[in-house]
Amino acid sequence: MNETTPPPPPRRPQKPPATNKTAGRLIMGIAGFGLLAFVGLTVGALLLARQEWAPTVSSDSFLELHVGGDISDAPEEGGLFMDPNDFPPILTEVTAAVRRAATDERIKGLYVEIDAAPGGWSSTQELRDALVAFGESGKPCYAFANALDNKAYYLATGCKEIYLAPAGLLLVNGLSATTSYYLGTFEKIGVQGSFEHVGDFKSAIEPYQRTGPSDPASEAMDMLIGGLYDQMVAGIATGRAVTPEQVQAWVDNPPITGEAALAAGMINGLKYRDEVADAMAGEERTGLGSYIKSNSSLLPKSKKIAVIHVEGTIIDGESGSPFFGGRMVGDQTVAEYFEDIREDEEVAAVVLRVNSPGGSGLASDNMWREVERTKAAGKPVVVSMGDYAASGGYYISAGADRILAEPGTITGSIGVFGGKIALGGAYEKLGITSHTWQRGQMANIFSELTVFSDPERAKFREFLEGFYGVFLDRVATGRKMEKEKVHEVAQGRVWTGQQALERGLVDELGGLERALVVARELGNVPEGEEVDILRLPRQKTFFEQIAEDMQPQAVAPELMLPGVREAWSQFEAVSRALEGSGVAAMMPGVVEVR
Repeated sequence: MNETTPPPPPRRPQKPPATNKTAGRLIMGIAGFGLLAFVGLTVGALLLARQEWAPTVSSDSFLELHVGGDISDAPEEGGLFMDPNDFPPILTEVTAAVRRAATDERIKGLYVEIDAAPGGWSSTQELRDALVAFGESGKPCYAFANALDNKAYYLATGCKEIYLAPAGLLLVNGLSATTSYYLGTFEKIGVQGSFEHVGDFKSAIEPYQRTGPSDPASEAMDMLIGGLYDQMVAGIATGRAVTPEQVQAWVDNPPITGEAALAAGMINGLKYRDEVADAMAGEERTGLGSYIKSNSSLLPKSKKIAVIHVEGTIIDGESGSPFFGGRMVGDQTVAEYFEDIREDEEVAAVVLRVNSPGGSGLASDNMWREVERTKAAGKPVVVSMGDYAASGGYYISAGADRILAEPGTITGSIGVFGGKIALGGAYEKLGITSHTWQRGQMANIFSELTVFSDPERAKFREFLEGFYGVFLDRVATGRKMEKEKVHEVAQGRVWTGQQALERGLVDELGGLERALVVARELGNVPEGEEVDILRLPRQKTFFEQIAEDMQPQAVAPELMLPGVREAWSQFEAVSRALEGSGVAAMMPGVVEVR
């Protein structure tokens, strides 16, 4: 008998195997949840840590301020996981803290240790004004230094009492500014500068075409130096309660030793650092960083004042740092800042902090346009000028609702230039030959081998004159001046902030703190209502900083001789400014008055 194999039992239905797509979603979901948890814990930890970093300020304490050349006008870049104590306060935070301390019952006095004055004359004046305001409260202010030069001593006179180390040096010997000229070098290596400029005083290209300044350039620079010198003399005279004639006598025959400076009345005493500290014996001392943190608040405000820092040479495209030092600010980056601000309903007004000698004419015009769009969106724009707001730096400022400058700000320089460096002669010296095929008389106008021909030069100048006319129009409209009146104070001529005020190019004298007050008024922020200050550019995240640090670098600037480094830095700035449109609105060379 045959046996029949029983059929297998029925299978239980099973779920189909997970596809790669489903598994991927699951993994991504888990990872996303983990990331959110990590971010939440990190943010919470940072907020808790920030509360721990907010120290208390003891009663009857002295605020301690160390001043060096490292006080920045704009926010520094930093990483997500950096200790907040590593972020040095910027100039505005320093001045605001000093002014706040003047009315703070916990602060009994101010101790200022000066290593060097911060930045240029405008930055020094802004900080000095804060020291003067503190002294006017009736509280003591002690300044101490191992050495004092022109700017540092001018800053120190913001305090009533100045002490110098017994072996220290005090040298207040007047102001000077030096410009280097490269024509002789160019002739040796076969290089020619082929430039055109509009404006008799537009001398930014003179270092590449001359061995010394033209008469208009010399006249303008002499007037600039004279204006800054008068401000320095007047400030020192007021601070030391002497006549301007006495200060001029100090300058012409400077008391160079500590004993001579004390005998002349320039300082109050010769003391070591610890001896000055003994004058505050029994008093607590609060560091500036701790004091700023003690006044910070995590509570959100209903309104914001946006501060956009435009610092460095103005270029087309994105902001960045050149190989040979300094900063470059791009029109696309600034446009993104303005776009974000226009979309933020909490922003009541904008302060454009300009600390730039100018740069690309096209980029400057694009930034000017962003100011106009922001005003049209109902957000007033106030310009606060730093050490420099010249040429392109003035161009982007011209349309603002209000313009403020310090007396020592270098501004104006309303004019343009453009051109090229012809390398054909250098190539010949190196044995390099070339041949060019062209169609059209102007096809070779921007060749790096040859200087402009007469027709090419005439055509290029036509373009520059047209751009200069646009520049004048921008200023005339923004400042509500006749175009001819603008031309009289333009032509590339630079002015101090005080001189610019007298000529209608700025509205009032004052620093960034005053500009914030004006912005509140124009933005209709009720008096007494606290606002958040939104600073741009923001500090970079940890990952952004890592990515940038991994970029290849050229020759390290610190390995170059100072003169070569400065020459290359200036040349690189001019080259970047001429990219794109071929027209630059820059102040005349590197103006450093010391």
